[in-house]
Amino acid sequence: MHATMQKSTTYSSDQISDLPSGEVSGAAGLNESFFTNYTLIAQRSHHTFYKARRFGRWYVLKGLNEELRGNVFYEEWLLKEYSIGVRLDHPNVVRVESIETDAIVGKCIVMEYVEGDTLDRWLHRKPSLRERKNILNQLLDAVSHCHSRNVYHHDLKPSNIMVTDDLRVKLIDFGLSDGPQYAAFKQCSGTENYAAPEQANGDLANHRADIYALGKLIGLILPHRYRKAVRKALNSNPDRRQQSVDELRHMLHNRWWRWVLIVLAVAGLLYLLIRPSQRIRSVQLDSGQTCYYRVLENFPHPRVEFSYPGTEATPWPDNIPPLSGKMVLPESVRLNGINYRVSSIREAAFASQYGLTEVILPKTVNTIKTCAFLSCCGLKDTLYIPPSLNYIYCGAFHDCASITTLIWQADSCSTNADWGAVGDEYVNSFYRCFSLRTVVVTENVRQLPKACFKDSFIKTVIFADGVETLPNDLFAVCPVLDSIRWPATLRTIGHGAFYQTAFRTLRFPDATEVFSNYAFAYNPYIRRIEFGSKVKYIGIHTFSGCTQLEEVTIHATVPPQVQTTSFEHMPATAILRVPKESVDAYQADKVWSQFRIKPLP
Repeated sequence: MHATMQKSTTYSSDQISDLPSGEVSGAAGLNESFFTNYTLIAQRSHHTFYKARRFGRWYVLKGLNEELRGNVFYEEWLLKEYSIGVRLDHPNVVRVESIETDAIVGKCIVMEYVEGDTLDRWLHRKPSLRERKNILNQLLDAVSHCHSRNVYHHDLKPSNIMVTDDLRVKLIDFGLSDGPQYAAFKQCSGTENYAAPEQANGDLANHRADIYALGKLIGLILPHRYRKAVRKALNSNPDRRQQSVDELRHMLHNRWWRWVLIVLAVAGLLYLLIRPSQRIRSVQLDSGQTCYYRVLENFPHPRVEFSYPGTEATPWPDNIPPLSGKMVLPESVRLNGINYRVSSIREAAFASQYGLTEVILPKTVNTIKTCAFLSCCGLKDTLYIPPSLNYIYCGAFHDCASITTLIWQADSCSTNADWGAVGDEYVNSFYRCFSLRTVVVTENVRQLPKACFKDSFIKTVIFADGVETLPNDLFAVCPVLDSIRWPATLRTIGHGAFYQTAFRTLRFPDATEVFSNYAFAYNPYIRRIEFGSKVKYIGIHTFSGCTQLEEVTIHATVPPQVQTTSFEHMPATAILRVPKESVDAYQADKVWSQFRIKPLP
């Protein structure tokens, strides 16, 4: 800005002794010297800042604006800032060299020149988390040093914090600083968004105003972190903030990870205590047999599963005696003072126990897995399926050839769908139960598992009212099934549910609406069918192959939707009886018109 050398004048020793408390830092202000290469770097409402060179180094000269030079008030304010700055000696606080009267700047504070960016500009570079933490620690060190010298900055904000290229913090601009040893010129309100509430209200502020500003700066440097510490620092009541920088730092550096390690250690210990054990244990049943089980879950619902020798990696006892007689499985097993609910029966858990004559399943069991009772040929008479059962796998009672009656009480049960995993021979849960003739479904039942009784020799099925839908393939290929008591609540019969059975007469409940594809296909013995008044749909091949069909009765006044193959291969002499008022409607339908239509009496 100025090309020629300019001579600067300094204060005498007598003048220096009249300055506010503090020392003149360095000897530059006590000797005649010259500044060169002046550059105006900033001009504020009261101050002008120049960058100038002396003795091969750059300095910042902070002086008053030209119109304020000679103003006693502002010159005393400048002297006060110098007195504050010269007391501070910290690598993260700008170094004040001297106060001088320069020919260009006038009376000015000479301080080190800091090359870098302000904090806000540096944050725009998106520095790493590690770099941000480093900068924050340096800032806390700088403010802590100021407070240790009874200096309160009172204007902490991003533009007053410089970050050098080698990531060093320099705290600058102590124009609004104060301390208990200084006479206040006026109570400054600081900078909006960073000034504490007491500053904004014009009240007397102290070091806790800097704590408030640090809370704002922490939220800027490390957003979404240290929320508890920041929330406390920003309390509108100074007495409820941290009372020192060290207290604030302690909250920031709280060893939270120690608590995490403690929690993980406790969780690991609990896991070791509550994790399921693969160890096989024995239990003596009240009915006299010795059975084996393993723990499935220790917490929060302790439960066990009955197991079988040879299915676990754990060694089994030698010479395990076979089971015989009536076996009553318990609802719970007591282990280490805890009652474990018996919830499932493992694959092949009781396979080939030919001596068993009766099994009473516990009311707690919800799963019977594949081949659980495979080839228990001695089981006879009646088998009760408890209401608690949710899953019964294919082949669960495969080859139990002596069971005659099944009482089905499971109110919401399904099968596993992966039939291929257990082989084609296990297509249902009661395959090759040659003596099973009767199935009774109790009134609490709402859902039956699909294909559960497929390929069996059941002859009679009795439903209590309650079931609304019969699933796919439920009694498919039951060649001797010829008697059934339908539930009055029945609305839908699933795909192939009674495929290839031996019915001669079918009289459906009035509530039944839908007959799915192949539901009664290839029943060569059917002679008479009677539908209720609410029937709406008869699917593809539903009654296909019923070659002995003689008469069909429908009580619905509106002809139900029917497919061209619904009654495929029926005799040409088959009679259709419908309500008198609906004869014309049925005759107009190209499928129903294939029957010899007659009115109901």
